Amino acid sequence: MLFSAGAVAAETHPLQLKTSERATVERLACQDPHGLAMQTLDGHTYGRGDSVPAVAEVHCAPHGMFKGNPVHYMVQCAREQSEWSCHGEWNEIVVEAGEDRIPVRVEGKTSLALSYQVVQTVANGGRFQGYPLRKTLVPPCYVNRGAAQEFIDVKCEGWHIIVSTWCPQTECPRVLSMSRTGD
Repeated sequence: MLFSAGAVAAETHPLQLKTSERATVERLACQDPHGLAMQTLDGHTYGRGDSVPAVAEVHCAPHGMFKGNPVHYMVQCAREQSEWSCHGEWNEIVVEAGEDRIPVRVEGKTSLALSYQVVQTVANGGRFQGYPLRKTLVPPCYVNRGAAQEFIDVKCEGWHIIVSTWCPQTECPRVLSMSRTGD
């Protein structure tokens, strides 16, 4: 967790940063670690004022292309006691599934190609236990290869899907389980 428990109870407001503070976030999230400019910053504060706790998602300028779409670093940053820090970084790609464009945040050393293939499998997988798989892909979606290399976790807003890349008798990858989160 990037902020204190007390901050969660406070009212939230759109994040508006002074030029100098915006430059600090850009340096921490994009310039120092990657030598890139910041493309977008979206966040909110917990309360009012220049030093109240805040969180932000930062998209750095593209650092590559994948399947005709830009690849961005997406970084989560937080302000506590007037100081910004950034933790949590993903490569964000776009997975095209029919007419939909699904932003997918690839975690760890999971390859972009495997992540794309897994999300397309879910998007085009029809139904799993009677529920349309496409409806589970509510952005943002996070894809991560677990400790057991044959399992891929896909976590989207309210859903956790486990996909297997070990499929001795069926088409691969394949959905193994699907559950709601936060219920």
